[in-house]
Amino acid sequence: MKNKITYIFLFLLSIQFGFSQENDARKERIKSLKIAFISQKLGLTTEEAEKFWPIYNKYDGKIMDLKEAQMKLRHQKRNGTDEEALKKIEEAEEKEAEVMALKKKMRAELIPVISADKVLKLERLEQEFHRKLLEKLKDRRGNPPPPRR
Repeated sequence: MKNKITYIFLFLLSIQFGFSQENDARKERIKSLKIAFISQKLGLTTEEAEKFWPIYNKYDGKIMDLKEAQMKLRHQKRNGTDEEALKKIEEAEEKEAEVMALKKKMRAELIPVISADKVLKLERLEQEFHRKLLEKLKDRRGNPPPPRR
């Protein structure tokens, strides 16, 4: 069963990086893959899943928006004054602080619903999902993934 889900995940992931029509469609596909990945790996009961996903989705969208805004700030043209650069740094740091505050709130709401152990596992699974996503993207672009340590 796990092998089938893994193959389905990898197949869907490979489709995801095909010819993409829109950014929103790509985000939705990634979100679907993430939900499938977390659901399979976290092993939530039906009762836990019913309570978990509304809480998780409430925070995940906000967190992703903040991270995207933070990345845009860091990658904007850098041919301005030092004051402008400092302002961008401070704005990015504010976004990072907001992300941490949201994660803390999410954890506080999730711990009564799923165990603290599963919340900890969730954080590892999110990192693993993003790593696999980046590896797949690098593979499609012809760059080998970095060696694992």
